[in-house]
Amino acid sequence: MRSEQWKAKKQERIAIDKGCCMCGRPLDKIKSVQVHHITYKNLGNENVLTDICTLCGSCYKKTHNYYNCKRA
Repeated sequence: MRSEQWKAKKQERIAIDKGCCMCGRPLDKIKSVQVHHITYKNLGNENVLTDICTLCGSCYKKTHNYYNCKRA
């Protein structure tokens, strides 16, 4: 997740989405931009269009809290 390849994919996805995919908040209104893995199936070989999405910090936290509750 710290490789130059990942950084490039992250920036590409942010440019595609132009904001949060969940709440629709535009990039200029997001304090903490996160790129979230929709699936970990292709971890390390992510398809920018199908495996990751851009979320604001709030939606990222909500998503992970939801999945953490589902696992318990």
